Amino acid sequence: MLPNLAIADAISRDTKVFYIGSRDGLEADLVKRAGIPFEYISVGKFRRYFDLRNFFDLFRIPVGIIQAWWKLGRIKPQLVFSKGGFVSFPVVVAAKLRGIPVLTHESDAILGLATRLIAPFADKVLLGFDIDCPRGHFVGNPIRKELLKGDSKRASKTCGFDGKRKVLLVMGGSTGSQQLNKIIESEKKELIKHFDVVHVTGQGKGKITRSPHYYSVPYIHEMANFLELASLALSRSGANALAELQTLQIPTLLYPLGAGSRGDQFANAQSAIKSPLFKIADESKPALAQLLKLPARPAKHLKNDALEKIVKIIKTYL
Repeated sequence: MLPNLAIADAISRDTKVFYIGSRDGLEADLVKRAGIPFEYISVGKFRRYFDLRNFFDLFRIPVGIIQAWWKLGRIKPQLVFSKGGFVSFPVVVAAKLRGIPVLTHESDAILGLATRLIAPFADKVLLGFDIDCPRGHFVGNPIRKELLKGDSKRASKTCGFDGKRKVLLVMGGSTGSQQLNKIIESEKKELIKHFDVVHVTGQGKGKITRSPHYYSVPYIHEMANFLELASLALSRSGANALAELQTLQIPTLLYPLGAGSRGDQFANAQSAIKSPLFKIADESKPALAQLLKLPARPAKHLKNDALEKIVKIIKTYL
């Protein structure tokens, strides 16, 4: 959802932006922090496994459509921009019923279920990867511009590091990764012999801790500083995290989400390893040995103009 905030910030100078989302999770807090009016609706989710909640969530979807229809009638937008996810589906359907144009953006290297459901209602499907899709238009994955202006010294001071070692950044998304957390727990003693470690454990997982050569925190709001500090990273391969790591040229050992997933993270990782800065982890081997084989971080960033492309398309509807 952070790319949504980057897009909202880029167009809000001359356009009124409203955000419709879910009451649960970090979404509402982050949107409100950005000063964007936030509306929430009922959200139904389809899980790729047997769960009684799938049955009850079927009834939440039409409720969400009705709520979105009323909210769109009050807001009267000229365009609905969707970034995928199941909260988007009711809003997109309601927009179609009201005759409001819809743009949607798929971040991953394969189309998600939400995007496949939304696509028939959308005027255009903007794509983070160059893949086949009806009405698809490749633009890339946007990142927040402030990520290019990080202050590594501030991050180092927060962690209590002296700047003499390479810094390993471990992150598993906003909610964290149990697998990555277990890897760090099991290899921490060896890792801190080689690196200063910044471990983002995930919202609701752990608390802020500091010890020699190790700093853990559930969530980081000023991520730009820590990305600038990082010499290398250990990460999942979600599309948005990858876009940031690729743009900032941070060598990364990738642990794609595996069992129970739709394969999007593995597809994302397969695309990323076209660059020598990225490697898919061999999960049968210790992470440390694989991290030590990663190349040094280049001094320059890659160009990422996805945000400009998306904003340009949005403004053709306003």
